[in-house]
Amino acid sequence: MKIAALASLFLAATAHAQVQGTPFGFAAGTTGGGAAKPAAPSSLQELVSWLTDDVPRTILIDREWNFVGTEGTTTGKCCSTKTTTCEGGTSKGQAWIQDKCDDGTWITCKWDNAARKAIDIGSNKSIVGVGDKGVLKGKGLRLTNGNKNVIIQNIHFTQLNPEYVWGGDALTLTDTDQVWVDHNKFSLIGRQHIVSGWKPAGHVTISNNEFDGRTQWSAGCNGKHYWTMLLIGEKDYYTFAGNWVHDVSGRAPHMGTTKTNSENFFHGVNNYFQNIGGHSFDVDANTWMLLEGNVWEGVDTPITDTTLKSGAVIYNVPNTKAGRDCAGSIGQDCEINQLTKSGAFAPRTDADVLKKAALYKASIAPHTPVADIPKNVMANAGVGKI
Repeated sequence: MKIAALASLFLAATAHAQVQGTPFGFAAGTTGGGAAKPAAPSSLQELVSWLTDDVPRTILIDREWNFVGTEGTTTGKCCSTKTTTCEGGTSKGQAWIQDKCDDGTWITCKWDNAARKAIDIGSNKSIVGVGDKGVLKGKGLRLTNGNKNVIIQNIHFTQLNPEYVWGGDALTLTDTDQVWVDHNKFSLIGRQHIVSGWKPAGHVTISNNEFDGRTQWSAGCNGKHYWTMLLIGEKDYYTFAGNWVHDVSGRAPHMGTTKTNSENFFHGVNNYFQNIGGHSFDVDANTWMLLEGNVWEGVDTPITDTTLKSGAVIYNVPNTKAGRDCAGSIGQDCEINQLTKSGAFAPRTDADVLKKAALYKASIAPHTPVADIPKNVMANAGVGKI
């Protein structure tokens, strides 16, 4: 092939590897690296340098970057409980990396250090996988210290000490704002796929991601990951749209807390929750949640009983009338939700949700028909699909 033709192919591939689409919902206006020229790092050291500096960048993840073993290992004590031994379970359990073991026994364990310390991301970054090649193995990312305006797209996060609870979090958001998490995949994570800390996560859109809980180390002893998402920031506003959450067993997601004077508004629209051998939503007070056009299929507990008594404010569009009643507040009808081969989801149409949603009318994303969701989400969620 001639040099000119090779150059043309390279330029085409590079152009395609830039951010695809436009942030919507609460993350609308997020620009990430903006017009920064896309570039792929040549080493782990350069990757970390680019991720952490204060230069606007579009960073291409064009291969598997493997952090496993790069920071050594630790042999220490882990707490073993009934969720570790898993008598009668269908998978191995997870031991706990922690300082106390009041309800179990100490065992010797060995973990990889890299997964336990995330990379702190600088402001104004677009971190974009190329095709289906972009993998961060054994390392998570964290947005904190006021850094903001970040796009994370088309990357597979995997292998963060999946044997251990507290083995590592894939993505942490605390003391940040304007974050778009789009078309990524999360698998084999020790603790949370996504977690917000006590400080604000700000305005966040989590869209078209695959949360894959299949594992041989499970706190539920059922081959399904428990610690999916923990969203408890002080001021958090989420658009959660088009995601495929499957084969998990809990915190899918957990939201809200009474430990701080928090405000957590969550718009969950057109997501597909599938094969959840435990609970999906677990919601505490200080949370306003609008759920529309979602599908739960094969989900034991779509929402926990404690949620319905916690003080959380919920509008789950149980019928077409409830859908029409949205229009006066947000300028559009809401789409009903659908449950198939799943537990019950008690109808909730708390008016305060629509009052709160009216304040954020411009950030309420549109929906598509619920009947199309399983097919659409399976076709679009995850890496290599942009």
